[in-house]
Amino acid sequence: MSEPLVVIGNGMAAARFADELATSGARRLGLTVVAALAPAALVYAVLFSVSRPGPDITSARTLPIGIAAALAMVLAPQVAFAAGLLSAARAWHTDSASTAASIRVLRRRIAVALGSGTVAIFAIALYAYEYGAGLPGWQQTFVFVAAGAAVVPVAALSVALARTSRVRPQTSGLAGDVFDDLAPLIDLLPLRLRGHPWRLCLLFAGAIAAALLVAGGPDEGPRNAVLEFAAVCAGFAVFGRYLGLRPSRARH
Repeated sequence: MSEPLVVIGNGMAAARFADELATSGARRLGLTVVAALAPAALVYAVLFSVSRPGPDITSARTLPIGIAAALAMVLAPQVAFAAGLLSAARAWHTDSASTAASIRVLRRRIAVALGSGTVAIFAIALYAYEYGAGLPGWQQTFVFVAAGAAVVPVAALSVALARTSRVRPQTSGLAGDVFDDLAPLIDLLPLRLRGHPWRLCLLFAGAIAAALLVAGGPDEGPRNAVLEFAAVCAGFAVFGRYLGLRPSRARH
């Protein structure tokens, strides 16, 4: 009678150890992913602060590639930033009681943040090459060198994520959603947002669009506001359930 009990006990201990290992690894990466993306953000800040207005969009060495690089420069950093902040929000509330589904969502957010960050880094390097004729020589050199340096922490964290993802947590339960991640903030708003993910999305998209409308002035403001509103809603539609922004429908 004692041998089966020993086997069951060892199995439970192994599962508990796997949960703790997976949770601690994912939490650590979730809290550091924004820092890993910071060098890339610095490259963007320098480029856009000193090259205004930028080169003519039609002056690329190869126009389709130049336009693709410019679009990636606009979209990829936003996805990386949003996924990074969502990773940090989920990691902040992650503990030993977190479910396997919740850990998977955290890992997805980290992966999307790192993947989008990598795209953003390569996009800005490609942009500097395609539009090099319209940029000062020092600026193009800076982008190449800084982009090469910025990819190092992203690559390092990607390797760490691949390693910790080999550990499979076992705790059952729901993954949770963005309302759980941002509960203290959302509950302060008298808008009854909890349980209404698209209402939250529209509020967030509207706030960003309003800010861009004011910042862009009468010439560029309306265009930037409409494009950003559409981009936020499209991103929410594409990544919403995958990143745990909308409620889970089933237990995992």
